[in-house]
Amino acid sequence: MRSANGRADDSEMIRDLRGTDFSVPLPQDSVPLPKKYILFSPTPTRSIQVLSRSRPQKPAESARPPRPAATDVTLDQKNGRFIARRVGVPGLDERFTDVADTFNTQQEHYETMKNKLQTLASRYHCPNNDSLSECLKKIKENHELCHISLEVKGYDFILKVRSEAEISSELKRTQENVTELSRATKSVISVSTKLHEMIDWLLKAEDSMISQIEAAESRHQEQKRLLDNLKENLKEARRAKELSPKYRKEAGNLLNEAAQLSGITP
Repeated sequence: MRSANGRADDSEMIRDLRGTDFSVPLPQDSVPLPKKYILFSPTPTRSIQVLSRSRPQKPAESARPPRPAATDVTLDQKNGRFIARRVGVPGLDERFTDVADTFNTQQEHYETMKNKLQTLASRYHCPNNDSLSECLKKIKENHELCHISLEVKGYDFILKVRSEAEISSELKRTQENVTELSRATKSVISVSTKLHEMIDWLLKAEDSMISQIEAAESRHQEQKRLLDNLKENLKEARRAKELSPKYRKEAGNLLNEAAQLSGITP
């Protein structure tokens, strides 16, 4: 619903957010670490005999840098940035780049949202790092001489302060952090629907994309490389499809909490 001046009605937008379920289970699988090899016989006497016959040799140094642990790779793949690989068809390359840029931007806003909330919780020694309600309670307790409230307009919320005395620098920083928190929350929500549609198009067009790549590149080795790139891009797209609703849900919950603190009834 929109009013005559073109702005969305606050309570209607909050109601829409609360009525949506964005829960998506995240994968819980892990990659086992490589097995260690036994360099000597487990029998002590046989090990001594081998060492007495020849001097121990220094193992040859490998020119390759050490490979990262498998667990590190898994964590990076689960939470890292979407890196789009070239598939050799300009239209498809553009689509994958758009999805990667949009997802990475949403992820950055999500991380900013979490960091700003944790900054407020840390400054006011809140027991729960992700509760805006506890933060607001502690802010009011620490600045008793000021009249402090949370004001919500649409998808934006601010910390409003009224005081006869000069506002302290700490409270001013808190106001800035709340504004930054609001901006990041709104940004996470704003790209969610568009990103979902972009990812769905790619996942449904997999067979068509394979045909386009095979038609555009006749050399076997290069074709294989481009198809492998497509496989990796689609894997990244599925990862983004799992994480993006999680970001959207947390941002929506935070906006709902802000609305309730401001006195808006969903």
